[in-house]
Parts: sequence; C-alpha cells; structure tokens
Amino acid sequence: MIKTGISMSPGFNATAWFSDPFGGRQTARTIHFLTMVALVGFFVVHMAMILLAGPLNAMRSILTGWYRTDKRHPDA
Repeated sequence: MIKTGISMSPGFNATAWFSDPFGGRQTARTIHFLTMVALVGFFVVHMAMILLAGPLNAMRSILTGWYRTDKRHPDA
C-alpha cells in the first residue's frame, strides 16, 4: 500500500524506477484503489460481526465475568 502510494505520487517523478515494478503510475493507482477497497471491506465485515454478536453482552462478560444467556422454560 505504501509502495503503490509513493509510486503514484507526482513528487516522485525523478524516481521512475520505483513505479516500474507496478507497470507504471496508472497500474499503481489501480492496485492502490483495490487494496483500499479490500481493507475497507475487511473493516466493514468485522464491524458487522461484532455488532451481530451482541457487543453489550460481550462487554458485560469482559467486565464482570458473567455472560448472560436466555433463560427458557423447561417445558417450552
């Protein structure tokens, strides 16, 4: 991510050899963008997993040591 960011930077025109492994500045931009999309997707999926798992109950169990479960009637 850092190397693609540096290689697409206009301030590094003097070091054209830096962007050559990526196939030029435009390919470095594409790789940089796809990596950003992958990282954002990773973050969103993991935040959704945290929210779906019940963050309040998990935080309660971290702080008190007690994890609350649903009590169901034995005849149900």
